[in-house]
Amino acid sequence: MNVTARALLAAAAGAALATAILPLAPLTAGPAAAAVTSAAHHLKLHAMPHGSVAFGRDRHHHLTVRVSAYGFTPGSSHAVDLRVPRHHAVIRFSTLRAASSGQAHTTLHSRFAGHWPHGSVLIIRMGASRGRLARTPIAVARPLSHAGHHHHRLIAVEVSPHGISYGTPRGTARLSYSPRKHTLTVIVHASGLTPGPHAAHIHLGSCQDQGPVKYMLNDLVASRHGVVRHAVSVFTNVTQPIPPHGWYLNIHQGNSRDILHNGQPSIFFRPLLCANIRAAR
Repeated sequence: MNVTARALLAAAAGAALATAILPLAPLTAGPAAAAVTSAAHHLKLHAMPHGSVAFGRDRHHHLTVRVSAYGFTPGSSHAVDLRVPRHHAVIRFSTLRAASSGQAHTTLHSRFAGHWPHGSVLIIRMGASRGRLARTPIAVARPLSHAGHHHHRLIAVEVSPHGISYGTPRGTARLSYSPRKHTLTVIVHASGLTPGPHAAHIHLGSCQDQGPVKYMLNDLVASRHGVVRHAVSVFTNVTQPIPPHGWYLNIHQGNSRDILHNGQPSIFFRPLLCANIRAAR
């Protein structure tokens, strides 16, 4: 897939577990969500993965990169490379592997021992194979002026397998629990998603330490412009209110049918947007 680093960065700037499925409450959706409820939680959804990278040299003077980030697919593997401007060169690093929590704190190695290529762009890809889907970028760093040991923020990006960039995902959500009706209502707005359905769940755990599914929302359907507007899911027979912590909302790359393969997270499980659900203030 030929997606230039310049296009990725322009789009990002413009947009500025294998899980054990717990028993799910019955789910309905529709205008009933407009009913008056209590204990509302307003969430800002954050693009995943989230973190930073820092460059260095090993004892052979080969270029290394230290990745400290969370929000990857649990247990996933990712190709990481450095695109060198004007030379169409690529410096490849060793494979990035995420833990079962979705975190990655590791140093990747390359065979490059030359001078630091000014203006290079680091790209983390969706998988580790050579296929079009696996080569899709999921995060980049801004053009680098020097290696040093400074931390460079990762910018999450959403790109279709055909190379169409939708920028950096963003969104908001509102959760409310009605003790009188015993309902939990979730309303989601999002942009910067690839068109089509996206699985969304309330999980146990946190964005930093992913856990099993608690509630499975209706798939969110993004328009051809990558926008989800007022997507409503209502859970009934919910007898316990939203806890002060321990839940998080996760929107995935794929739909409900393809985020798992043989009970394990597939490449489509990739978290796009996430927010920890905390006590209402």
